[in-house]
Amino acid sequence: MAQEKANPNIKLPVHLLYEDDGYYVVRISDLSSNWEALAFDLYQENEEKETVNVDDVTSDSETDSTEEIDAHALITTLYSDQRKTKSEEGKGTKSKQEYALLVNDLEKQFVKKKMKNYEKAITVEAKHKRQTQQEMNELQRDMKYQVEEEKADTESKIAMKKDAIQSSDASIHSAL
Repeated sequence: MAQEKANPNIKLPVHLLYEDDGYYVVRISDLSSNWEALAFDLYQENEEKETVNVDDVTSDSETDSTEEIDAHALITTLYSDQRKTKSEEGKGTKSKQEYALLVNDLEKQFVKKKMKNYEKAITVEAKHKRQTQQEMNELQRDMKYQVEEEKADTESKIAMKKDAIQSSDASIHSAL
């Protein structure tokens, strides 16, 4: 369902041009020239219809009537602003293959962005691991000059550093 901000009571015709694996390309027709903003509600349509007894819902109802309600679940609402939206007037509908290529390009961009985020996370974790390793080495050097009580405390700190390094290694490997 699509509606303009300028004419919110008018439901605009929506045509499904392409659908594949959760990607949809739709064309919304009959927009006014000054549509300002557009809201597009995306629903999951269920096969079943629900029957609701109105008297059960409203206790002060005087009539016992039953209404049939479509069992649609709102997935999301998308908004578009006329100032930020490119108009493609005069361009024809693309073929199914062209839409499939468009979807593939979108997926490639998403995967590339995700890979960059993983690379950044790995770099940060590797830096943290090196820093922890240096701190652990310093603690081990300091142990040479410590008394037994201090050594026990330092060994505990070293064990915590080793755990942190193992945790960093696990994070790096899980990101790969």
